[in-house]
Amino acid sequence: MIRNGIAAALLTLALAAPALAQDTTCQDDIGKIDNALKTKEVDADKRAQAEDMRSQAVQLCGAGNTEEGQSVAAEAKVLLGIDQ
Repeated sequence: MIRNGIAAALLTLALAAPALAQDTTCQDDIGKIDNALKTKEVDADKRAQAEDMRSQAVQLCGAGNTEEGQSVAAEAKVLLGIDQ
């Protein structure tokens, strides 16, 4: 009985780990974008575009579409000159 519970807990963790790791990556990318927007001098057009992309990434990652959210965040990071 205890073995089944342990096995179930380990299986749950194994299945959840990739999703948790992707969410952390989304948060990390969004944090890098936020930091760049605060510290870098960016012209108004690029700033507006990066802020829009950041909002899209937040929405996508929050909705569980982490792969697309990370893609949008990566584009924003390129726009802002942030190293991948």
